[in-house]
Amino acid sequence: MTQNITRLTFLLLIASNQCIAEPKIYSPIVKGGELAFEARGNITVDDDNNKDGAQRHVFEIEYGVNDWWKFGVFGRYNKSATGSLRYQLTGLENVIQLTEQGKYWLDVGIYLEYKFAADDSDPDGAEIKLLLEKDINDFTHTLNLILEQEVGSKGDKDLEFEYGWKSRKKITPHMKLGIEAFGKLGELRDIKSLQDQDHRLGPVFYHEFHIGGQEIEYNIGWLFGLTDASPDNTLRWQLEIPF
Repeated sequence: MTQNITRLTFLLLIASNQCIAEPKIYSPIVKGGELAFEARGNITVDDDNNKDGAQRHVFEIEYGVNDWWKFGVFGRYNKSATGSLRYQLTGLENVIQLTEQGKYWLDVGIYLEYKFAADDSDPDGAEIKLLLEKDINDFTHTLNLILEQEVGSKGDKDLEFEYGWKSRKKITPHMKLGIEAFGKLGELRDIKSLQDQDHRLGPVFYHEFHIGGQEIEYNIGWLFGLTDASPDNTLRWQLEIPF
């Protein structure tokens, strides 16, 4: 018990002091009746001062309304490499499970999000994701295909395309190892050249443990930049505590 509490304290210190959020990879599977707090984030490491030290923090409450719909509310803090940390936006999200888990070859869901900018000079935003997942033996593969658009008079109205992908292998009943990748290709009508796109890939460690009957889940990973536009390295993490 003491060891588990020490782990949790360490993770919470990370969450509150130095991490930022890489776009989360969402599963299409919804657990009805589950209420959870989640903190996630990342920080970039690069020789270029214009890329080094960028941060993002996300803190979220999510609830499985039923067996096919999960609703969440989150706040996001952001820091550019040369700027200071500031509250950026408040978001509402919905995950809708479209297929019964394991009934078809592929599990499918959809994600809908609206973001309210904290600064009146910034545009709001809307996002839709196609959520795909497949279990193969001890591996789980998850793919998110993402369309994002700024909204309102301050938005540029152009659809941007992104993706998130992860593959995990179960090592023990409570531990997994995997690989995650994130990419931003730019506007759909004007996709950037490859070296101007942001692509990151790297290993991730997933673990869960119990404190007082509660199952605590966390993961931590190190992503390598694959293009000139990407930070050389990104430390990312995610912590989820159900109630």
